[in-house]
Amino acid sequence: MGNRDFLETVSRLKSYLERFRANVWLHCFPGEHGFSLPELKKGLEWFLSHTECPGCKEGRGLEDCPIRLCAQARGLEHCYECPDLIPCDKFDFLLVEFPDVKINLLRRQLKFKAREYHRRLEGQRK
Repeated sequence: MGNRDFLETVSRLKSYLERFRANVWLHCFPGEHGFSLPELKKGLEWFLSHTECPGCKEGRGLEDCPIRLCAQARGLEHCYECPDLIPCDKFDFLLVEFPDVKINLLRRQLKFKAREYHRRLEGQRK
């Protein structure tokens, strides 16, 4: 869900709804043709606040997710911490819907490795 284009679109839609007072038009669509503007806004807020995976140990996601099961078995907080991320085929089911997921995880892995490296350097200095 961390796709930049998607999140920018959600953010723009939220902004449009606030600027153009879309609630004024709702009376034009009564009954089954209408919808709940507060629920729509709540959904947009949800997308904007859940932009990243919460991690396999945070208790969210599917219990039988193969990525989650593997990360838990390896004692990892996040799947991007795995040294076998590049050859891993457990993400194949996600690539259909989110083709950039593996690239984004590899970027996060590089940042993670850099932070760990700097922590080790700081520890050596003390």
